[in-house]
Amino acid sequence: PNTALFFATKLIQSLVTSNPSPRFVKVVATAFRTGSYSSNGIDFGSGVYGDMQATIAATMLDREARSATLDDDGNHGRSREVLHTIIHMYRSMELSTDSGAEREVDMIYLLDKGIRQEAFRQGSVFGFFLSEYQPVGPVMNKGLVAPEAQLFDAPTLLGFLNGMFGLPLYGLNDCVFSPPWWPGDGFGNDFARLWLPDHREAGSRGAYPCNLSDFVGSNRVPLNLNWKPPSWGGETNVMGAIAAAVIDDIDLLLTGGRLHSTNKEILEQVYDETVQGGGDDNSALKAVLQHYGAVPEFHITNNLVDSSSTTEVRPVPDISTPTTPVPVQGYKAIVYLYMAGAADSFSMLAPKDGCSLRNQYEVVRGDISIPSNDLLPIDVSTSSNQQPCNNFGLHPSLVNIAQIYNANEGAWFANIGPLVEALNKEEFQAGSKPVPVALFAHNTQTHVTQSVFSQDSSTGGVLGRIGDAINAQEGEEIFDGYSISGTPKLLEGAPGVSRPADVITGSGVSSFNFLAEASEAKVLALASNIVTSIHGETFSNAMTNAIYRMNYLDGVLGESTLNEQACFDGLDSGIANQLEQVARIILKRDELEAKRDSFYTEIGGFDTHSDNGPVLTDLLSQIDDAVGCFRSEMDSQGIWGNVTIISASEFGRTLTSNGLGTDHAWGGNHFILGGSVRGGRIHGDFPSDLTDTGNLNIGRGRLIPTTPWEGAWTGLSEWFGVSNENMATVLPNIGNFEANIFAEEDLFG
Repeated sequence: PNTALFFATKLIQSLVTSNPSPRFVKVVATAFRTGSYSSNGIDFGSGVYGDMQATIAATMLDREARSATLDDDGNHGRSREVLHTIIHMYRSMELSTDSGAEREVDMIYLLDKGIRQEAFRQGSVFGFFLSEYQPVGPVMNKGLVAPEAQLFDAPTLLGFLNGMFGLPLYGLNDCVFSPPWWPGDGFGNDFARLWLPDHREAGSRGAYPCNLSDFVGSNRVPLNLNWKPPSWGGETNVMGAIAAAVIDDIDLLLTGGRLHSTNKEILEQVYDETVQGGGDDNSALKAVLQHYGAVPEFHITNNLVDSSSTTEVRPVPDISTPTTPVPVQGYKAIVYLYMAGAADSFSMLAPKDGCSLRNQYEVVRGDISIPSNDLLPIDVSTSSNQQPCNNFGLHPSLVNIAQIYNANEGAWFANIGPLVEALNKEEFQAGSKPVPVALFAHNTQTHVTQSVFSQDSSTGGVLGRIGDAINAQEGEEIFDGYSISGTPKLLEGAPGVSRPADVITGSGVSSFNFLAEASEAKVLALASNIVTSIHGETFSNAMTNAIYRMNYLDGVLGESTLNEQACFDGLDSGIANQLEQVARIILKRDELEAKRDSFYTEIGGFDTHSDNGPVLTDLLSQIDDAVGCFRSEMDSQGIWGNVTIISASEFGRTLTSNGLGTDHAWGGNHFILGGSVRGGRIHGDFPSDLTDTGNLNIGRGRLIPTTPWEGAWTGLSEWFGVSNENMATVLPNIGNFEANIFAEEDLFG
């Protein structure tokens, strides 16, 4: 029954505005249901449910889609996908061969260049961003959403500008304009340089070499931007058009005439300075197109500044570093290891032979049961709660994690998951108590798990709230957040309270190539104004922070080498690369003046509907190998006792098999590791009955959690320094639970 409303909302968000009015959604949903729509006496659609002609007409012809007045509304419109802006540049600036021969453009390998929109490489089944995403700042402040802005992180923005600065000069190619020299910064791949019949053959394999000095004249790679401004009157500036006329021509095609006067002036300076420096008009045109990737208006669909407002200059962040760093006292770090897709965690922690649950486990799990002899034995006799038995084991891939557990530096939370308040099977079936919204939905439960507050998505993430509380307690910023994988909910704090989390990649701090670096001042100038568009302000703030923090972190981290570098070098996985970067930042804690660091890492692929074991085995092996190297590095730095790793996933998976794998469930099992962890125990209650009639089983082995995520985060928050007075702010639902809430003394010792 909600299909029409759901589809209408998504379509409007994709084509018109991220925050449509209920009236607009109703109009489009009605067109979808009835299959018909009329506008100005013209009828659209066949009258059949789901008719797309009627639905799209209702979307594009509605007054909210066509009103120029709404373009002036700072809340209207949307951010644009980075991939769309690349394609827009290709089409509007006439990416083509010199001879006019048609040539395919392959949009592949973009992920390696920092552009997180490569085909078949989306982070989840919901695509490259979430429809309910709220970036910190004006969007979140107003309770609105900006889905595409989830792509506005430092690696994506800097990777985009690196590619954009090379495209007008050197055409579409995969060539390298900055270290580490592979992959290249260009948006193309090596196929883009292959020889065509209309081009001379050059180099081996019939491809043009990456010699930038040769990218001129007849030696140019096949595909280049060949557009010329109409104001020129020809292929060269025969009309003597001034910079303002040229910028107007570009503005019409790339930003729909929405270019703000301050940014137009900057681009005119770019054009004139190129000519005054000895370049011709064609060089000046290329210089403007290079900078256009940094124009905020190019990344949004509404006016940057409304017609009744003036701009003010954005404050410049302080990026100074201490020349003689003072050793940080009392340093602590939390590393969050997120298993995206819903990990089958009842294969991670399972009963062994000699446990009364073993027979149940084998019968219920069937073909996905882990043989008892394969499980790595652990002793749970000292657990905080009495478990059904003492004979448990870990998945055979978790060798290092088992060793950490048996060294009393690791523990497990049994049957943990998101809850609003404690409930049993009867209460769930009767609907007499609240439960987290949209149970079993990946995107929603990711937010719920990382926010630890189901009722209000605008409250940010649990680690973000922890940072806000600690900074407020100390009266200064002692908390830093780092994501090594995108822009997670976990690290979001209240707007203006704490500095936004830094986003880097498994390869390290993203940086400009030499082309973009030379124009850094102009790029910053284009984003220097505080504007009225929520989407423009989000982009400009993200770009400014990305550049300043890039310079700061790059200056501190540099080419640092870890003590256990060889261990990490021997691994080849994304999660190993991420934990390597975490270790580098921790190594430089004194220079970064860090007292409390929080890190987000992520490994995907756990949505194992069609896997009865091999995929999970590989993923857990990657985690275990990476954790092994990370623990060794922390030991060698003498800091393992100050670091805690906690794993999480959006929910567990069914105990029963679907014949090929497992499906979405609720409660699951997760580990906590660290030199100060009170290890060798299971916290919470491992289910004592795994059958369909068990008091936690709501069908197909979906188990109601017996430990809420508040149970883990209470002790973690206390260990990190959150006072009792602030605990209700950090964990708003904490008062709803009495059992399985673990304090610092339960988790650490």
